[in-house]
Amino acid sequence: MLDLILAITHHLLVFGLVAMMMAGRVMLSARPVPVMRLARLDAGAGALSGVVLAVGLSRAIWGGKGWAFYAENPFFWGKIGCFMLIGLLTVPGTIAFLKWRKAATADPAFQPDAAEAARLRALTGVQAVVLIALLVCAAVMARWPF
Repeated sequence: MLDLILAITHHLLVFGLVAMMMAGRVMLSARPVPVMRLARLDAGAGALSGVVLAVGLSRAIWGGKGWAFYAENPFFWGKIGCFMLIGLLTVPGTIAFLKWRKAATADPAFQPDAAEAARLRALTGVQAVVLIALLVCAAVMARWPF
């Protein structure tokens, strides 16, 4: 039963994280850019990422397949690598959003440079491609060994 609860929780959290990633992408193309909302969304996504990782690792350790299955599974490590790469790809956005929030606090009319917003939006596209690789790793991982 614990494995089922962890699996359901993990999947719901991941879907929520993906929704937040895509919401951020949409906000970056909006005019005006909702700076404060975007900064809050980014902070929430960062926190949720930590929860996703904690629940996922809990599932790997205490779930039905056990740690031995995951420790030797190259697709598990591929999935973890993709997750970490997505996290690294969010860093430029987080830094920008913190700066933007500070500027918007000082001047409520502040709007970020359109080119910078476009660059960060493009980076969310790269994150989405890595997310596809993560999902492929997850599907193969669950069926390993063939």
